[in-house]
Amino acid sequence: MGNELSFQRFWALIVKHARIFFGVVVLAVLLSAVFSGPSFMKPRYLSTATVYPVNLNSYSIETRTDQLLQLLRSNSIRDSLIQQFDLMHVYELDTTKAGGYFALYNEFLERVEISKTQYESVMIEVVDEDPVRARDMVNALLTQVNLLARRLQREKSHELLRIAERALEHERYKMDSVEARLDTLRKNSGLLAYEAQAKELTKGYVRMLSGGSSAGQREQVLALIKELESKGGEFRQLTEMSNLFRGNYDRLLTQYEQVVNDVTKELTYTNVIVYPEVSDKKVYPVRWLIVLMATASAALLCFLLLLWREQRS
Repeated sequence: MGNELSFQRFWALIVKHARIFFGVVVLAVLLSAVFSGPSFMKPRYLSTATVYPVNLNSYSIETRTDQLLQLLRSNSIRDSLIQQFDLMHVYELDTTKAGGYFALYNEFLERVEISKTQYESVMIEVVDEDPVRARDMVNALLTQVNLLARRLQREKSHELLRIAERALEHERYKMDSVEARLDTLRKNSGLLAYEAQAKELTKGYVRMLSGGSSAGQREQVLALIKELESKGGEFRQLTEMSNLFRGNYDRLLTQYEQVVNDVTKELTYTNVIVYPEVSDKKVYPVRWLIVLMATASAALLCFLLLLWREQRS
C-alpha cells in the first residue's frame, strides 16, 4: 500500500480492522456510560431567579442594575453563604491546606453565576447536587443582598444623623441663649412686645400731658419710656434673632426626623420577577453528550493508531 492518503485508503483501513473498531466503540460506550453515571458523577440541579433593583441610590455613572450586581458579587455575601450552608464540607474541600480557600472560592464561582440580562434585570443561577439546597441558596442570596444594601444605606444615614444632631444641638443652644436673655429683660424691665408697648406708652404720655395728670404719673410713664429706650433696641433685636433661630430649628428638626426615618426604615432592594424553584431535572452531567464525545474520541484515537501502524509497516 502506498504512502498517499485518500478516503478510499481510510475506508479500507476501517473495513480491514472492523472488529477492532467495533470493540473500541462498544468499550468506549460502556465505560463512558458507567463513569458518567451517578456513582461517579453526581447529578447537579439548577435553580434560578430573576430580579430588578429597587430603592438603590446609584453612584457615579453606574446603573442600579450594575450596583445590584456588585452587591451580589461581594465577598461578604459569598462568605455568608459558605458559612450558612457549610459549603466547605458540601464541596469536600479542606481549607486548612495551602490553597484551600482559593479552591473553595473557585468552586463557589463555578456553581453560582450572577449576570445581567438584556432587559436590565439580574439573573441568579445556582447549581448543586441537592435541588433543595440550590433553591435555598438563591433565596439566601436575595436575603443577604437586602441586608447588605440596608447596612450600607444605614451607615451613610448614621453619618448624616450625627451631622443633623450636632446642627440641631447648636441651633437649640443659640435659641435657648437668646430666650434666656429675653426672659431676663421681661422680668427686670417689663418688656413684653416692643412695638406694641412703645405705641401705647406714647399715646398714654400724650393723653397725660393734655389731661393734666399729676407729676408723679408723668414721671412713672417717663421712666417706662426711658426703660423702653435703653433696653428696647436689645429686646427687639433679640426677638428677631429668636424668631430666626426658631425657624432654623424647625427646619433642622424636620431634616433630623427624615434622617431618623432613613436609619430606622427597613426596605427591600429587589423585586423578584422569577422566583427560585426546586428542580426535578438535572442539568449535569449530560450523559448522552459525554458518551458521544468519549466514543468519538476513542474511535479517532484507534484510527490514528492503526494508521500509524500501517505507515510503519
